[in-house]
Amino acid sequence: MKILPNPQKSENISGLFVIGKNSKIFCENEYLSQAERLADLIYGSCGYFLQFTDVIEEAQIIFSRDDALNDEGYIVMISEGVATVTFKDIRGCFYAVETLRQVFRLGVKQDQITCADCYVEDSPKFAYRGLMVDLSRHFFGLDTLKKIVELMSQVKLNVLHLHLTDDQGFRLQIDKYPLLNEIASVRDGSEVEHDGETYVDDVPHGGYLTKQDVRELVAFAKEHCVDVVPEIDIPGHTVAALAAYPQLSCTGGVSEVRKKWGISKEILCAGNDDVYKFVCDVLDEVCELFPAPYVHLGGEEVPKDRWCNCKLCRERMSALKLNGYDELQTYMIEVFRKHLEAKGKRVIIRNDGVTPTTDVDIVSQVWTPVKRRKGAKAQRGRQIIVSPRKYVHFSRSYSLLPLKKVLRLDAYKGVKKADRANVLGVEGALWTQHIENEQQLFYQLLPRLDALAECAWNKRKKDFKLRLQSRLAYYKRENLAFNDKYLKNKDNLNKNGDTD
Repeated sequence: MKILPNPQKSENISGLFVIGKNSKIFCENEYLSQAERLADLIYGSCGYFLQFTDVIEEAQIIFSRDDALNDEGYIVMISEGVATVTFKDIRGCFYAVETLRQVFRLGVKQDQITCADCYVEDSPKFAYRGLMVDLSRHFFGLDTLKKIVELMSQVKLNVLHLHLTDDQGFRLQIDKYPLLNEIASVRDGSEVEHDGETYVDDVPHGGYLTKQDVRELVAFAKEHCVDVVPEIDIPGHTVAALAAYPQLSCTGGVSEVRKKWGISKEILCAGNDDVYKFVCDVLDEVCELFPAPYVHLGGEEVPKDRWCNCKLCRERMSALKLNGYDELQTYMIEVFRKHLEAKGKRVIIRNDGVTPTTDVDIVSQVWTPVKRRKGAKAQRGRQIIVSPRKYVHFSRSYSLLPLKKVLRLDAYKGVKKADRANVLGVEGALWTQHIENEQQLFYQLLPRLDALAECAWNKRKKDFKLRLQSRLAYYKRENLAFNDKYLKNKDNLNKNGDTD
């Protein structure tokens, strides 16, 4: 069987299963949408629509719930003319259908659907299996995001993390602060590289997700068992917002959305009460739009130069009896953590924003190497999401990040056995500083998305190259850009199709 990501257990059984025009499906009403989805896929492949029956003995495909299975887990048993799909919850049912999509080769035109009898028992290694897409540097709209959700769900990834705000653009409709959309969502140029030279062009770039866009995306993602996690970056990477509301900076001197990439010294003022009201107001509207249990607050790459020279920041730090500006940032994050906790949300921040005094309930997204002493202490005892840029930053060229390197991702690397239960999962990242259009986006993403899914689900990488073939064929049918050059490179996969 060529199933991607590789299931925990799978074996072929002697016998052949055939779906005919008179085949029937049995399913309880609670999971009928998934049974109908399978029927639609079968119809699209062979042209006939299966009938549903209330008599289980009449059915050739049976959907059945079993509370004893793991969360998101499922069993597919195909034997003696019957395909039985067993699952615990809606996600397990969804993933079972995705496995049957591959087993039955649905999507490929067939006169009759047949497959070898088989047994598949499966559940994920990690609960959090994510992909981050940066909408700030270059904006991608609803249609593109829906395509990404669909691709993610087909390989059992379950979190789409949207990087909505940064120095170069604010990409979400906020009613209470309309200048975030009128001013902060548009920049007058971008830093570009051409013929070995780097310069700023004068081509405007803008766009943002309306609230209706978000509602439609969240509903679509829910149908595909994907949570959409928003990121509002604070206190750094906020130049776009400060261009709209410069009074929220320490100097009041921010006048335009940043055109260059990199790190700016202009950040939210930690001593200004209006900043805390502004951020809480924005987060209130964010929480209304995104039902996912997490809100990402960024927290990385925060130069403290402006705070050092700001009277309000120094006064705030003195009043709180803090020992340094890192603790001032921790205080700031804690204010918003409590605000979000009251709304039933957990906060994620990147690991370089985590300090020893950061509340242990905050999830750390580990994307940079953790410093041995202070950094390691800050991570101890808290849940983490593993996102090492060395392995999962898909904006990097394929020469620097070939597929084989993605497949080497080990979420437990450097994590003591006693702490492995704190690893929530893994997340890939697609930063878009140098990705300007959808074709470039998918080329950088595919097929690295499949390698990410392999590591996130189970990391049984045997025969990955062989199992990937059907995915590449799907990309061709859907006219999606992807990189297949590694298939011709002997350095990427060995002759058995396994990773080096």
